[in-house]
Amino acid sequence: MRIDTGRFIRLLIVFFSMALLSSRPVSAGTQGAPMISPLPVAETRVLLARWLADSGFTVRQTASDAGGVRLDAVRVTERWRIIISPYSPLASALYAEYSLNGLPREDKIRELQGVIDSYTKGRYPARQGGGSGIPEVIMSRTANVVCIRAAINNRPIQFSGFIVGKEGLVISTAHDLAGVREVTVVLDTGKELKGYIVKRDTGRDLSLIDTRARLDSSISLASARNILNEGERVYSVGCPYNHRGRIVPGIVSGPLRRVNNHPLWQVDMETLPGGSGSPVFDAQGNLVGIVKGRYRGTESRGFFITMETLIEFLKELP
Repeated sequence: MRIDTGRFIRLLIVFFSMALLSSRPVSAGTQGAPMISPLPVAETRVLLARWLADSGFTVRQTASDAGGVRLDAVRVTERWRIIISPYSPLASALYAEYSLNGLPREDKIRELQGVIDSYTKGRYPARQGGGSGIPEVIMSRTANVVCIRAAINNRPIQFSGFIVGKEGLVISTAHDLAGVREVTVVLDTGKELKGYIVKRDTGRDLSLIDTRARLDSSISLASARNILNEGERVYSVGCPYNHRGRIVPGIVSGPLRRVNNHPLWQVDMETLPGGSGSPVFDAQGNLVGIVKGRYRGTESRGFFITMETLIEFLKELP
């Protein structure tokens, strides 16, 4: 039996990191033991900076020693200072301070753990001060989003998709499906179905997958929007890193661009591995596109496929 050395090492790193997490106390402060995030520094920074900004804070980010980063956030008389440092290859350590009217509040620091826990469970955290940072209608769309797994030359791949018909049809991207005929489709419930590639369009970067199963619900195309406004808030729902139903907010950051004669929306939105194929919704829950990918060399500039392109793709089905 041949052992994949690289995979074995990665598994050891994961096991070691989780052992460290379970053996350290969970707390945060500028003194004593840090709070441990099971996410690398870059992802923890993006998560907490976005959470603070969505909560109405003005956030300033500065680099700290040894590859870390410091977040300073102000909202009227409230102040946060969070230092994020590398802890292991897969985790980071947090030291945090919060004050209101100049007085420290240790109970507020515990909110950071809730933010990280919510994110790792596939849900973007709620805003501070009550109320959800994600519209309820967007939360309801997670039931119709699927994870898709396949293998190319014995190399596993994973991406996202969404149900468009109760007959078991699923839409996703096409760029990871060269030479693939069958995939595994994982529903929101965790149930796994075999999927068959009905159509793959590399030009439009879209694919249609048939699970041959009768499903309870699907995402409606009847209320979909094709025209968006620059600066408009949008939300992708997918399963990056195999986390089902992860919601990521973003903003349309530019006008339509044409790439290989196909229109794409430019968006300021974090795009993680496995997120391609995620449906994108407006604040009212209307489908507005499909995540294509991230602009190389950036963390949050991405593109999504327009509804116009999806409708053209579906019209050409035999």
